[in-house]
Amino acid sequence: MDHNEATRSLERLFEKEANRAQEAVTELEALVQHLPEKPRLLAQAQIKASHKMAKEFRELALRSKEK
Repeated sequence: MDHNEATRSLERLFEKEANRAQEAVTELEALVQHLPEKPRLLAQAQIKASHKMAKEFRELALRSKEK
């Protein structure tokens, strides 16, 4: 595997992880309104963390494309 192949593989991995985080957000957002208060607060914190994770993975993918 040469450098370009490794870079593309890394980009795909970052995008895949970003998509997973976004899917988790979508599922949690659908469930959060049906939860009691304490679990809802935990789910909302997880939603925020998953949004951040998705954003960071997408930024990493963009950075790896630029190099």
